[in-house]
Amino acid sequence: MVKVFPIDFVRQILEQKLEEEHLKNVNLYGGKNQVAITSFYEQLKTQDEVDRFVDNYRDLTEQQNRTGLILNGVIVSPENPTITNLYSSLIIPMVWTCSLRCRLEDRDNALITINNLIEKLKGRKVDIAQLNSRDNFNKPISVPFMVGTLGQNDGDPIIKNGDFLGSLANIGQMSSLVTSLTSKGLVFESGNKKFYYYVNNDGILRVVERDKTSGTNSYSFVNDDGSIKDIIFPPEHTSFEKFKVSMSFDAIRCDEPRNLNEKEYCEISFGGSATLVSEGVQLGNDLLKVNISKLGIKAKTPIDFATNNRYPNWWLEPLELPSGSNANTQLNQLVSNRFLNNSHTDALSLTLQYSFVYDNSISLLKQLFEYARYGTQGLTSTYISPNMIFGITEIWSSWGEFEYTFVRAKIVENIDIENTESDTLTISVVMQIQGENN
Repeated sequence: MVKVFPIDFVRQILEQKLEEEHLKNVNLYGGKNQVAITSFYEQLKTQDEVDRFVDNYRDLTEQQNRTGLILNGVIVSPENPTITNLYSSLIIPMVWTCSLRCRLEDRDNALITINNLIEKLKGRKVDIAQLNSRDNFNKPISVPFMVGTLGQNDGDPIIKNGDFLGSLANIGQMSSLVTSLTSKGLVFESGNKKFYYYVNNDGILRVVERDKTSGTNSYSFVNDDGSIKDIIFPPEHTSFEKFKVSMSFDAIRCDEPRNLNEKEYCEISFGGSATLVSEGVQLGNDLLKVNISKLGIKAKTPIDFATNNRYPNWWLEPLELPSGSNANTQLNQLVSNRFLNNSHTDALSLTLQYSFVYDNSISLLKQLFEYARYGTQGLTSTYISPNMIFGITEIWSSWGEFEYTFVRAKIVENIDIENTESDTLTISVVMQIQGENN
């Protein structure tokens, strides 16, 4: 059950991602001393209403002597978020707008910071917890807190600093937890140093340190003593619930500079949409990435593309990912069944359909484009052939549950090339899952 306003989940994602990026690069703005985003719960529908709230918040922060903040502003939901009418799942789609004030002299670096924020969050989903505790008056309070998603990186999936790894009862179970993850194709980041991860320990979100300074791994729970700068520690809490948020963004806008307390300030605005769901609801962005490899060509004399025990492969990001299951059935009609049909299934056709933005720097997409548009073919791994067998690996990841699924497939039906309204070329390909035997 959500115990805070839905917009607070988005606010926490923005603030925490800014702080994470600031820890990696001090030239980017982030952290409580540089950035403050306040969420207003009233549904603001016009820019004038938003501006009044911004001005009010400016006055408030100036009175509280917080003029040292570099980025200071509000996040609002212009429309009332709807709740999907299901009793078993929580699904709340919403739109949001964030307006940040900065001094004119900080504008350029603020734009770099916000563009980097969008780059790190667009097209992704976020695993986010709702931490529960009590205040000094013993009243229940809840705050959102973001954790990292396993495998959410470019290229081969890795276990990154700040990822949520799963649940364990004590630190002695850490080695077996890591073994279960690495057996699914995950690898650790390289380097002999200290790394930090989130785990669920007895219903509490805790931080585990992996110390590899000596060349071997050792694990221990660590607390926030102010000396560890490589991870953000969760606030104290007694329990937590798991949620997910899928993010998308609109472009940045910068308003004309204006004077405030004899200094020139400007407003940087950006927004987008987000969908807040409970842990069990599957999001399209739970599919982190798709790997397509060329295994060979089925012919009278089969051709195998294995070179040094590897096949040529590419990591791709699909725009769409529908699938289909077509069962071939034979009817059995008996009068004794009161004319009701019985059926026998003797074949199963499974198809996966992907749509990709055509990026000609990715050789596989260039080959698919030339094959579909001009019929360019070949019998080597640098071409596409009608009877080529591909290996499809899909990676789904959510809250430490990492699924690595591999199937064999070949291209069937049409390869559609279209340009969208924004004049971007897309390639849609239908692939049929193949059996091992011919």
